[in-house]
Amino acid sequence: MADDPRVYPVEAPGWAALDRALRRAYPGQVPHQFTSRTPYEETSRSPLPAVMAFEGNGPEHWHLVGYGCSELFDKTSPNASISGFGFEVGIRLPRASGEERPPAWAVVLLQAVGHHVLFGGARLDAGHVLDLGGSLRPEPPSAQVACLCVPDPRLGKIDTPNGSVLFLSLVGLRAEERDEIASWDLPRKVYAARELAPAGITDPDRAAWAEDPATRTVWRRYTLGVLADGPG
Repeated sequence: MADDPRVYPVEAPGWAALDRALRRAYPGQVPHQFTSRTPYEETSRSPLPAVMAFEGNGPEHWHLVGYGCSELFDKTSPNASISGFGFEVGIRLPRASGEERPPAWAVVLLQAVGHHVLFGGARLDAGHVLDLGGSLRPEPPSAQVACLCVPDPRLGKIDTPNGSVLFLSLVGLRAEERDEIASWDLPRKVYAARELAPAGITDPDRAAWAEDPATRTVWRRYTLGVLADGPG
């Protein structure tokens, strides 16, 4: 790409488009890049070609983004308006002062979600809930056992040469929260996540939304079906 200073080893217009969107969100940053030696292999534990990690602020956090659910290289899918599955999946996590590397378990999580999409036929979208079958974070275990998919609060949807890509963000859920929101419609889920998880950040150590004094009133309002004016 003419405005892209990087030299890509192969033609990768989709990859370059994702890079541009993330450089706009994180100007001047050189991301942590976790690449796979076995991309797109069904038996691989790392089927996504890469996971990128950036340092976010307001508050300080890690933002990890998977590369590979959209078409990074050639256009092969029949729908010209959508790139591959039409989305990439990421997660935002608290970053402690002085923490220099993102947590490895989060990279593993995104790779597992990527495998679920690429080989399990999961077509994720805003409002979908992923049951993880265990703790969000292996050690120390987290009480969160599922994730809600919401549009990333900063990145949204972009157009690429291979079609549109929606950046999805995973918001961790405890079992009782997962069960409660199962019957909610899309706006109710998305608006609740925007209020209950500011900046889209998943804190694996947070208290239950129903019990935390900072969130219990908001959570109660949404369980009663009373929505705010929408994400702002």
